Amino acid sequence: MRPKAVVVDDDAASASVIAKLLARIGCEVSVCTDAERAVATSLDGDVDFVSLDLTMPALDGYQVLSLLRSHEHSRRLPSLPVITITGKVSPEDRAASLSAGFAAHLGKPVLLTELRHALEVALTLRGELYRTRYSVDQARIEERLQVMLSRANANRLGSVAGLALAVEQQGSEVLLQSLVDVYAGNTERAADGVEPLLTLGDAIGAAHLCSLCRGFAAALASAPPEFERAAVLARAELDRVFYTLREQALA
Repeated sequence: MRPKAVVVDDDAASASVIAKLLARIGCEVSVCTDAERAVATSLDGDVDFVSLDLTMPALDGYQVLSLLRSHEHSRRLPSLPVITITGKVSPEDRAASLSAGFAAHLGKPVLLTELRHALEVALTLRGELYRTRYSVDQARIEERLQVMLSRANANRLGSVAGLALAVEQQGSEVLLQSLVDVYAGNTERAADGVEPLLTLGDAIGAAHLCSLCRGFAAALASAPPEFERAAVLARAELDRVFYTLREQALA
């Protein structure tokens, strides 16, 4: 089946160009120039990935991504891969978007080869291993939480909800800083910066998150396509760990 994509850009001409390129690489494409309407369109159920512009008048790309994730959480849906195609192309912009959960950051005018690579990453995230709402370590995380809570004699809702937020916040900050460092040429510092997330992941039993973070740290010595892909996979698992913890807080 042809991958189904939604292109969201308030500039109709830009959206049309992106849609035509995606069609050339085999996608079935819908175009949306209204960022607010794009959320409902993207959560249709048959969509494989979304392309967002970062700078739109009503809602920017980060706000649309946040709304998508919020609706996915409330409806218990797996995370939809979202890429950005934008005029904001500084290293800081790239680091910010990837650490926030975008599956790729492409500049305008976008190249067909870059779009093809982004599609490959997006479809990887729609594969059997990743197309799930919960972490593959769900049982281990739940078991570790029970031990932690019994030792602390703590309030379950407050403790687990706080832990979920801490994991999401620290994970995002670690990925952001490591990406900023590697784009600046500080590869060793970038790799060392991943360590706090490994420590936290190990403490809560998130073995797959730790494995992906080690892969990200190792990939930092490689070219951007390799370490960016590793960052995307780690960020996607971080989102699943956060959701797994969040559900435990509500249990």
